[in-house]
Amino acid sequence: MTETGRNFILFVLIGLLALPSGLCSAFFTIGGVGLLFEKDPVGQSLSVVFLGGALIGWIFCVLVLFGARRLRRAAGEPGRQGSGDPGGPSGAP
Repeated sequence: MTETGRNFILFVLIGLLALPSGLCSAFFTIGGVGLLFEKDPVGQSLSVVFLGGALIGWIFCVLVLFGARRLRRAAGEPGRQGSGDPGGPSGAP
């Protein structure tokens, strides 16, 4: 497998990490907004918990997507590939 193919698969796998977090955050955002308008104080308190959890999930989702994007950009830079210089003579006695 080529380096580009390996980087693309890694990019997709890291992006898929954001999927469950995004789906759960979407559910808890909708549920939290719906519970905000409850007349019951317990329901209103639960809305704060729902929205807090959704916020944490959205932050995680954004960080994962930015990490995947950064990984993708770093793989495309020409200076990154093979930049490791051993620093010594190359096999000369």
